[in-house]
Order: sequence, then structure tokens, then C-alpha cells
Amino acid sequence: MSSNISTFINKKAIAKSVKLCKNIVVENAIVLTIKNLGFSYVVLTIIDISIVALIIYFVLKAIQHTRTLQLAEGIGLYFLTLSILAKLSNISHLITVAYLMNWLLRFSISFLPFLLVVVFQPELRKWFTGLGKGIFIETKEPETSFEAVIDEIVKSAKYLSLNKIGALIVIERSVPLNEYIETGVPIKAIVKAELLNTIFFPNTALHDGAVIIRGSKIEAARCVLPLSLDKSLDKEGVGTRHRAAVGITEETDAVSVVVSEQTGIISIAVKGKLTRYLSPLELRGLLLIMAKPNLGKKEEKKK
Repeated sequence: MSSNISTFINKKAIAKSVKLCKNIVVENAIVLTIKNLGFSYVVLTIIDISIVALIIYFVLKAIQHTRTLQLAEGIGLYFLTLSILAKLSNISHLITVAYLMNWLLRFSISFLPFLLVVVFQPELRKWFTGLGKGIFIETKEPETSFEAVIDEIVKSAKYLSLNKIGALIVIERSVPLNEYIETGVPIKAIVKAELLNTIFFPNTALHDGAVIIRGSKIEAARCVLPLSLDKSLDKEGVGTRHRAAVGITEETDAVSVVVSEQTGIISIAVKGKLTRYLSPLELRGLLLIMAKPNLGKKEEKKK
């Protein structure tokens, strides 16, 4: 029994000795590497890597939750797919496919700088024009609750529907709508049903176009939105206002509320789909579900 215990102790001691030797060898290797390369070289390398890491961090922070990030992901996925297909074709000895994939990859890489300038032109313009304006400074959190904002929108939609006044209200979610806000007239006022009713009242200066809501504020009115080319909307017999409501939800994750000028029908557009013939109560329920991801998070942060 005692011999077994001593054998176990010896094995444990040997294991500790081996581990200690490994640590000493690693430490000596690091010291020798630093001596061979030079201390200043190692320090400069660390600083170099840190600067690049910080640049990548700030770029990713600037484009997160924007269409720029989505576009960058799409371009990255395109090049990754081409690279994988080219590699698999070479391994499988598919000569023609391999040649085509490699040619596409080389061609795409050669035109990548021009592609980036064209695709990110709006974002680049905004970044350069906003360099002196603190583009990374966040705005104040809204003071009005999420449900209060929805209630004001529903109250306005009910009034506009009863009076057959056309309206288009866009609620921003995780993807910023700065590109479209810039096409309109800045308002930056707390969301109130009376203000929305006044904006959309016929023959006023701001009644055409869309109102964009960010958080608890009306950011801008008379905004120009992209029109949807969905042919299924032809069957619905809707006009430009409804196509714009659907169009903005096809390009972003925004939610649009539309009131028909001819019929007073209330509709909502989400992810390129238009849902019509809503009552004010149904509209409220859908908005509380569909529009909550962005505004709801802001309210939670406040608490």
C-alpha cells in the first residue's frame, strides 16, 4: 500500500517538474525572441497592431446598425463565396468552373475600390461632411415612453382616417434613416397627434411626402422615399403613397403607417408587405409588436 502511495506521489512530482520545465522553456524562448528582434522592435510591433485594431473597432462602431454594415456584409459574402467555389473547383479538377471562378475573383478584386466608392457614396459623403460635427456623439435619449408615442400615432391615424386625409408616417427602427431625413424639412419635435394632423392637413406646406419618427421625436416632414416596384400592389389599386410606404420597408427595417386619402383606409407596411383595412385598435397592437425593437430598447436603457 505504501509503495503505491509513493509511486503516486512520485508521478505527481514528475508532472509538476515537467510543467515547470515547459514554463521555463517558454519564458526563455520569449526572452530570446525579444533579445534577437530587439526590445524597440517588439514595442513598435505592439503599438502598430494596437493602432490597426483601434481603427477597425471605430469603423465597425460607426457603421453598426446601418445599411453600410449590411452592404459590407453582402460584399464580404460575395468574395467569400467566390473564393470557396474557386478552391473547391480546383480540388475537384473542374477546370472550366475553376477558371471562371478565379477570373471573377481577380476581376472583382481589381474593381473593388471603384465598387466601394459607388456603393458607399451616400455614407462617405455623410462621413466627410460630418467630420467637424461630432458624428460619433449620440443624441439625448427620448423622454416620452414607447407606448405614448404609439398612442399618439394611432390617435392621429384615427383622426386622419375619419376625415379622409392622406398620410404617411415612417417609424425608424435599428437602421438609421438619415439618408431620407435629409430630403425633408427638419422638425425635431415631440410626437403629438395634433402636430401630425397639422402636418398632413391638405394644402399645407408639409403635407406631401412622409413624416419620419425617430424615438419620441418627429425628425422631419415632407421626406422623399423610394417607391416599391412590387407588381402585387397593382392588384390592390394603391397609389404612390402606399408604394413609398412599402419601398422604405423593403430597403430598411422601418415600419410605415399609411392613411388613404380616397378611402380613409389605414394600412401598415413591414418588410415589404402591406396590410390594409386596419382599425385603430388593430394598428396599435401591430405597432406595439413591430416597432418595439428600436424604441423599446431605448426605454429599457433609461430605466
